[in-house]
Amino acid sequence: MNNLYQNLFAGIFLAVGIGYEVMALSMPVGGFGSPGPGLFPMLVGAALILTAAACLVQNLVSTKPAAASIDQAAPPEKAAIEHGKAWLLVAALILYVVALKPIGFPVALTLLLMASVRIFGYRNWLRNLAISLLMTTIAYVVFIVWLKVPLPLGILAELLN
Repeated sequence: MNNLYQNLFAGIFLAVGIGYEVMALSMPVGGFGSPGPGLFPMLVGAALILTAAACLVQNLVSTKPAAASIDQAAPPEKAAIEHGKAWLLVAALILYVVALKPIGFPVALTLLLMASVRIFGYRNWLRNLAISLLMTTIAYVVFIVWLKVPLPLGILAELLN
């Protein structure tokens, strides 16, 4: 039964990816030198299709049953902790959306990434900050510098312009 749900989940995401790709292809793609508004959605759609198709193929080819035995099932305490992490991540995303305009994309994203990395169990603050700053820098270069997406810079507007 669990394998059925995995196949259904992968199939739904495959269908969503195909629909997303069809919509993305209706926008001008441009090229990597001068990207159009459809380039990034096209890449995301292709990644979604490839990932969902790989999951579906893996589920269909797998001969091992996916259902876990009672000995392998997660204890209720661990499941509660995982649910708590999911809700913390949802709260962090909501705070990110609220803080995006006033404090700006770079600061809000750095804080979101630091919180996310911390929620998933990395306790070293210096490493969390380094990972967050690296990912924010990459996102800044891709979205603001390369794709020219008008994201709010907030408190760093004077410094970054």
